[in-house]
Amino acid sequence: MDDRIMKMEENEAVDADIEDDVGKFVESYASFNKVVNKIQRQYLTLKETYTRQSEELQAVNKTLQSLMKENRAVTEFLNSILSSLSSGVIAIDNNGNISHMNPAARKILGVDEKELNFGDLLYSDVMQPIEKPECSALEALRQRRNVENEEMKVKTRLDTAVTLSVSSSLLKNRGGEVIGIVEMFQDVSKLKRMEEQIAQMKVLASLGEIAASIAHEVRNPLSGIGGFASLLARDLEDDPDKKEMADKIVEGVVSINNTIQTLLDFARREKLEKTTVNLDQYLNILLDEFKEMNGFKDAGNRIQQNLRPERRISVELDRRLFRQVIFNFIKNGLEAGGDNGYVKITTKTMPLSMAQKEYGDGLQLSGTETLAEILIEDNGSGIDEEHLEKLFSPFYSSKDNGIGLGLSIAWKIIKAHGGDVNAESHLGKGTKFSIVLPAKTG
Repeated sequence: MDDRIMKMEENEAVDADIEDDVGKFVESYASFNKVVNKIQRQYLTLKETYTRQSEELQAVNKTLQSLMKENRAVTEFLNSILSSLSSGVIAIDNNGNISHMNPAARKILGVDEKELNFGDLLYSDVMQPIEKPECSALEALRQRRNVENEEMKVKTRLDTAVTLSVSSSLLKNRGGEVIGIVEMFQDVSKLKRMEEQIAQMKVLASLGEIAASIAHEVRNPLSGIGGFASLLARDLEDDPDKKEMADKIVEGVVSINNTIQTLLDFARREKLEKTTVNLDQYLNILLDEFKEMNGFKDAGNRIQQNLRPERRISVELDRRLFRQVIFNFIKNGLEAGGDNGYVKITTKTMPLSMAQKEYGDGLQLSGTETLAEILIEDNGSGIDEEHLEKLFSPFYSSKDNGIGLGLSIAWKIIKAHGGDVNAESHLGKGTKFSIVLPAKTG
């Protein structure tokens, strides 16, 4: 009995322990549920926050992408404008490094696209001022000033001199700090040369009218003087000393008359009678005539003819007038070289693009895609640069007895044929004249 009672008491104690454990478990489970519910609520809140922020971020990204697209479009538009401009545009930083150069600038300055590694290419590498260096972008950047419509002569990468009309403006950031400068320029070399030629042609026209008027006034009495001097020389056959004096008067009259004729040739407005000729064949004939007509010692051996009529370089020209041009250049070349002087004459054709690259602004070339070139070179003493610029000016001559109209008339005739002429000379080495004419195609 006692054992049963004890066992029952033990069972009751175990049940109480179990009951106590169950209670604790229920409490723990309830607490766990509260934590889980709290975590679920926090998760839902976090999820809502994430969803909202994700939507906001997507909206921001969409706006950013739209702005980037607009920015790209604006950049492409600006680059398209810069690329299509005929004016050159260069941007440089405070160190003189080029940060941008448009195609027109590369073409004007002779910069190969392969050279463009912005940051390594310096402004001074591509733009070397010859005249008015204070107008360069680099100097304007140093002085923190803008430049507007100034003319500056520079040396390009092709080692040619060009005249540029330049304008530059300082580049600043939002804080107003100078971060570089942008320069815009145009090649006005041809325009300057055309202005000079127009001015020269006006001078030629004015001088021509004056010369013609004076020539006519002088020629009439001169004819009388010459006639009477000839009669006097005939009547003085028995007095050799006096006859010699009369003959000198006649010679002087002839010389003055030749000068007057030159003045009249200079003043005359020639009407061209063009015919199509094989240039090399035509020049061969002219040179044979020159050798027969002019009193140069061994002229045949002193004229080197690098001519090939079989090439058939066809040009349209006035045979009579152009004969005067060639004779003038050959005669001057032989005289420049003295007794040991020689002249070499060569012809060739070249495309307009090649001629523009070779001569730059040295010649005015247009109207045809193919040009005929006549090169006349001598081995004379050469001409210094100062006199070279005046070579085709009227009444300029380096000869003691020259009147300075021969080359002016030649220039005038060449221009009338739609061509041009350029002179290069090196002291002690000689002079080379390059005559270009439109070549006939087809």
